[in-house]
Amino acid sequence: MDNRLTVGIDVGGTKTAAVLISSTKKILAEITEPTNRSASPEQSVEHSEALIDRLLRETHHVRRSVEAVGVGLPGLIAPDRTFRDSIILPTWLNVDFQSLLQQRLGVPVIVDNDTTMAALGHMASIPPSERPRCLVCLTLGTGVGGAVLLNGIPLRGIDGTAGQIGHITVDPAGRNCDCGSAGCLNSYASGTAITARYAELSAEGSTLEAAPEAAAKKADFREALHMGDPQAQQALTEATTALIVAISNMVNVLNPEVVVLGGGVAGLGSTLIDPVQREVSRRSFPAPARRVRVCLASHGPLTGAIGAAATAAELGSTRRPHNLSNSHSAGRETQ
Repeated sequence: MDNRLTVGIDVGGTKTAAVLISSTKKILAEITEPTNRSASPEQSVEHSEALIDRLLRETHHVRRSVEAVGVGLPGLIAPDRTFRDSIILPTWLNVDFQSLLQQRLGVPVIVDNDTTMAALGHMASIPPSERPRCLVCLTLGTGVGGAVLLNGIPLRGIDGTAGQIGHITVDPAGRNCDCGSAGCLNSYASGTAITARYAELSAEGSTLEAAPEAAAKKADFREALHMGDPQAQQALTEATTALIVAISNMVNVLNPEVVVLGGGVAGLGSTLIDPVQREVSRRSFPAPARRVRVCLASHGPLTGAIGAAATAAELGSTRRPHNLSNSHSAGRETQ
């Protein structure tokens, strides 16, 4: 009977996911709900604690069963694990969220960038003998997050800003980005950017259309794309082109074996993956182009939370071994 549990929490710009994982890597429970981007760090600590208690209630476990907690946050994480700043959470500046939550829970807590946790979650799903030397991960959600794993270790840089692929310039004279620069991948391939571009194209097109046709342009982007709307297709094409440019650069510079795409936009599946794989292979140097594989995050929207839990499991096993109470539950394998 397994009684060593870890919790992973993935805070995204739109949604927050939390999972309870057993020592045998089974998902025992999961929760997904909207992110409150206006919450203060202290309120987020309280909310994280409430999520953990909900997971435990659903599986009839108690607090002392939790060995460690991992949290992925959407922002820059300093080398000392301080949350430095974020476009997604603009009021959070130099927040030691890890210490705040650890004091609240009384168990080891590990905090990292949300895309780094997603990269680690995907890596954990690959058999050890097949794991790549270099893995690049992009999360295409409210913003575009990025992470690079070298031999399974996150590339951080001396200031903790390495791997911010969302802010690679894909058009020097392009759209303004929330980071203060212009032409960033973030301004083209995030879910926010794609839907905004679709709305812009629809508004331009509506001036030439009859009223009923103009009204139809107000449909959801994904629905419009499914219906063959030309403005929706153009918005996606522009995003895909920017993504191809950025990934091709990463392939030439880092020679990764795997490029992982996660986040809400990755839910488009082969509609996104196929042209990206094809064009990245065409644009990159021949040898790395033949090697690199572009794929979807292994556990979909739960990949970041699973990565956070896996990271917490490593922390818990080294810092807080203890005997836990009996527990019972069944779940599904995470790999």
